[in-house]
Amino acid sequence: MAEKKWKLGDLEFDSEQEYLDASKDLKKIKSIMEKHDITKPAEARAVLKEIADNQVFVSSYGEKFVEKLEKTAAEAKPADGPSAGHAKPAAKKKEKKVHIITKRNILIGMIIIALLVAAKFVIPEVLPGLSGQESTEKENIHRNLVLAYAKNQVELQTSFYNYYKNVLGEEADAALADANGQISEAYCINLADENVSKYSDEQIEEIYVKLITAGELVNNSFNEPQAITDLKATIAQASAAGVPGSSEQQTPAGEAVTDGSSKVNLVKKMMDYQQRTAAQLAYSYGRFDFSDAEIKEYVAEDMEKTFSYVIYDMKLSDSEKEAYYDAFLEGGFFDGSTLVRLGTNPVAHNLPDLTPNIQLKHADGSAESLSCSQQTLAPVASVAYELHDGKKDGYLILRGNGTGIGFIQDDDGNSVTTQGDYFLNWNGTITIGEWYYNSSQIGFLVNDQRDGGIQYVYDLVY
Repeated sequence: MAEKKWKLGDLEFDSEQEYLDASKDLKKIKSIMEKHDITKPAEARAVLKEIADNQVFVSSYGEKFVEKLEKTAAEAKPADGPSAGHAKPAAKKKEKKVHIITKRNILIGMIIIALLVAAKFVIPEVLPGLSGQESTEKENIHRNLVLAYAKNQVELQTSFYNYYKNVLGEEADAALADANGQISEAYCINLADENVSKYSDEQIEEIYVKLITAGELVNNSFNEPQAITDLKATIAQASAAGVPGSSEQQTPAGEAVTDGSSKVNLVKKMMDYQQRTAAQLAYSYGRFDFSDAEIKEYVAEDMEKTFSYVIYDMKLSDSEKEAYYDAFLEGGFFDGSTLVRLGTNPVAHNLPDLTPNIQLKHADGSAESLSCSQQTLAPVASVAYELHDGKKDGYLILRGNGTGIGFIQDDDGNSVTTQGDYFLNWNGTITIGEWYYNSSQIGFLVNDQRDGGIQYVYDLVY
């Protein structure tokens, strides 16, 4: 094993990593040579200027290419150089003839890479120096990192959208545009609306290289842009003790309001907030074939668990509203003169975060990968998700009331108690049962029998 060499054109490498680095550089060099005639000093200088502030190349192959660019760029300019008789010395001709950065070597390298990629899936054992298992592991690492990057942006998009819409009061379209604008400005690429899980290995590798080049990925760790950190801090600043969320207005927290009219106005805002939350919950339950009475019952249960005092559909006098101000203040929904909205992070309420991709397992053992987007505004009592797979779509509601009575062993042999009810409408089929959650897996029970569940496709932390 110690004597094996990895070859790329006329170059030999002592390790597979050196070979892989050179392969990446070769692709970059090929791209440059397609756009520039690097035998011309002006073109060489233009390329050097273009790559001056970036660490584009990571191998000795790339370094030698840069050396060639520098030599070509240093050739005399017509305006201030030596006489025409010295423009093309014989030594330069010979040097170019033996240099490794030639069109022939570029072509050879690309053919070798193509053959290696093809052979990796067909006959990896006959390719000395290329371990199919190791290559696959590296591809998986790169894919998982890119997927983690994308998942983080999906979470940021949801958080920013809710902040702009529910806290600052923007319309839905404007809130989404502002959320995406923040991500696009701060990061080198915005993947929040992309189905990255279906990207090819080549697309993943392009993004991976882009993240490294931009300095957002260093030693397999992400660097969060300062603008994102600042906005997250702004959102978190309005959190009230025990009730994660965002403040309704930008006034600083202070002592409890004593003015009667101010209390009334704040309670009116609470009633409006509850009305919108109830409407969203009703829409979610309406995606199933429940009767109006059943939908009303489910919404009432969720609202009571969320707010304790449900007043959005009540006729209240001003004095009654003043009294409710004190009740909501005690419950943490008012922080002085500020209405505190519930956070949209389901994990904070012992509910799973399934975005952006899950694997839905059926009772017969079959499974399918789905994209998954959260819909619930305040997931204290339940969380709802839209599901998509091509032209197929569906809806999932997990009710985290803590009222489950089922009992089962999960896939790891741990004993778990069901957490609550679930409603699944997928591809025209509706399933109702109980669910359990053990931080890595969601299982379903129907009539006390296991009936599939959900597994995370990529469960990585940013």
